[in-house]
This record gives sequence, structure tokens and C-alpha cells, in this order.
Amino acid sequence: MKDFILDVSFDARDLALEDLVQSRLFLTQSTGSAAIVESGQSIVSAYFDSAHDRDAAEAELRDIEGIELHATERERIDWLEHYQQSLEPLFIGKRFIVAPDARLIPSDTKRHALVVPQEQAFGTGSHETTSLCIEILETMDVAGKRGLDIGAGSGILALAMCRLGAQQVSAFDNDVDAFAALRENRARNDVEPDRMPLFIGGVDALRGGAFDIITMNIIPEVIIPLLGDVKPHVGGSLILSGILVIKRDDVVAACAKHGLSIVEERSKGEWWAGVFRSS
Repeated sequence: MKDFILDVSFDARDLALEDLVQSRLFLTQSTGSAAIVESGQSIVSAYFDSAHDRDAAEAELRDIEGIELHATERERIDWLEHYQQSLEPLFIGKRFIVAPDARLIPSDTKRHALVVPQEQAFGTGSHETTSLCIEILETMDVAGKRGLDIGAGSGILALAMCRLGAQQVSAFDNDVDAFAALRENRARNDVEPDRMPLFIGGVDALRGGAFDIITMNIIPEVIIPLLGDVKPHVGGSLILSGILVIKRDDVVAACAKHGLSIVEERSKGEWWAGVFRSS
């Protein structure tokens, strides 16, 4: 794919001329522009998706006195891909490696590899709350178990359970925008759809039944009100994260009211996570 570019040059001291150029470009099909000052000249580079749109814009600006126009084109640069390739893979716990691109994962690694792009705002493993959950999961006997990831976001915790041998892990979120990330990450990590069912909704959408392992990496203000609905589905361990250390006692007390006892806890920086079981 190419970018079609129209460079507009003029005297950098002429602010009125700059305003006129920018206002004319606003009326064209330009997808964006960048401006630099070089040797006393302002150069505005306007980008277009087609040569036709660029040439039409050039015709619109041709009558402006004091400017020079230069049309070019070049292969589009995927800056996000360049950025991702510059990142280092993230090592979590003793058994996981997470990277935004599969090419960043060493071919000889013995760790469980997860690929989660950095552009997704739903959890990439870099935050302490996510790494705490993964570190707890890798200490558990997950093989052959049924898992549930509530507020799944990118699906990284559900994917981690799958890597650890879970038989099936259901993942859901109430954010419609999360569904694309969930589906894409499931595919890029080669997890079959029937092994990791996805849906958008709430706990009330679950059809019933208990799960061996449930993860909730959200915030206390969301976790605590849901505990009553989540409790009937706790058939083993409930991992709660996304919790500041100063909120730890509030969460433990709320869990106790629903017959959930803490059996393990960890902290990292200002963040805390706990594992609960039915009393």
C-alpha cells in the first residue's frame, strides 16, 4: 500500500499563508498532514489514499501565490509494526514469555509463548496485575480443568490457562470493543474456538455450572458487587487481581461474606492479588 503525498512549501514567516494552506487542505481528502521548518521554509506534507485525491488537492491549492507544490508517493510505513519489532519480549514468572509479535519470541525458548499486540488496551501482560495472575496460574494444576476469565480484555489470562493445559476456558467481557481483541488473540495464539468460547456480556449470561479456576483481573469496585453472582460458579479457585494493596482488606472481607476464604496472596509494587476458595 502506498501513501500519496503533496508537499506544500512557503516562507515560514508568513503565518497567514500557512493558515490559508491548512484551511484549503482541510477541504480536501487528505488523511492527515505533517509540517516541518527547514532553511526558513515551511513544508507541509499532506497524505492521501490515492493519486486522484492528491492531484485533486493540488488543483485546489494551485492558485495560492507564494507556495510551491511537489507531488510524491512512497510505500506506506507501518510505524506500529516497527515499534513492536523494537520491543523486547516480556518474561513472566518461570514459565511464560509474552511479546507483541511472534518474531520476537526466541525459537529455542522452553517457555509458554503468548502473542498479544501492544496496541490493545485490554491487557498485554506488562502490568503488575496481569503478571501476578499468570504467576499464580503457573503454580496451579491447570491441566484438564475448566477455566473462566471474567472481564477478559485481551484474553491473556484465558490464553495462559490454555497454554497450561486447561481443557476449556470461557472468556467474556462487557466491553463490546474487547470482542475483536479476544477473537484475534485467540486466533494468533492458535487456540481452537471450541476450547476458548467467547462472548460479550455479564456473569448473568453464564448458563450455570462451576469452574475449576476463575480469574477476575478488574478493580475492587467491579469485583465486590459481582461476588454474589460469581460464588455459585466457583468450583475450585477464584483468583482476584487488579487490586491496590490498600484495598486488600476490603476485598477479603467482601469475599468472606460470600463464603470465600483466602488461601494465597501475593503483591507486586502497589498491587495485590489473592486466591480464594469456598469455605
